[in-house]
Amino acid sequence: MSKIVIFGAGKIADEAYFYLTTDSPHEVVAFTVDGEHLSATQKLGLPVTPFESIERDYPPNDCKMFVAVGYQDLNKFRARKYEEAKAKGYQLISYVSSRASNFAQVEVGDNCLVLEFAVIQPCSKIGNDVFIWSGNHIGHHATVGDHCYVAGNVVISGNSVVQPYCFLGVSATLGHEITVGAESFIGAGSLITKNVEPKSVFITPDTQKFRLDSSAFLRLTKMK
Repeated sequence: MSKIVIFGAGKIADEAYFYLTTDSPHEVVAFTVDGEHLSATQKLGLPVTPFESIERDYPPNDCKMFVAVGYQDLNKFRARKYEEAKAKGYQLISYVSSRASNFAQVEVGDNCLVLEFAVIQPCSKIGNDVFIWSGNHIGHHATVGDHCYVAGNVVISGNSVVQPYCFLGVSATLGHEITVGAESFIGAGSLITKNVEPKSVFITPDTQKFRLDSSAFLRLTKMK
């Protein structure tokens, strides 16, 4: 068991706290945020300490850290805190859900979050500081580069590459042998079948609202 300090005090930190305390050998002992964003001294019954002085209260010889923030600025904020935590001497842990499937024991980098029902197939690669949410499929020989964020129910098909600092939205699908260039934003529900240049944005349109409201629609379908 390791004592863990979570960087962050938002919703991602809430998730990290839940998973680490219910499905890992670690003990979360504190939260930390940048001093300018310190709005409370406690969270979930634990102290919240300024990141600038975290080494004094929770030294890296005694504690490890997990940086639990989202994909702001295409994960660059999380990457910055990842590097700053390392510079302070902290070892960054990863969490892989006991309900995820990684039969081949593919190596996962540090400060990664892999949630339930994610499937990591053999011969794939997961970089550092990668967040993989529930229900994802990482195909054989696929690579997810450093500092990426993969939302729920994404399919990354075999031999595809997601370069660093990318965001893949809910239910996005990458075909086989696709390369997504660095710093790309792939929106929810997008289907990608060709290589993507760096810094590309793909957004699918919302489903068009039907002309009837729900009451009228149900009456219509009942008549049929």
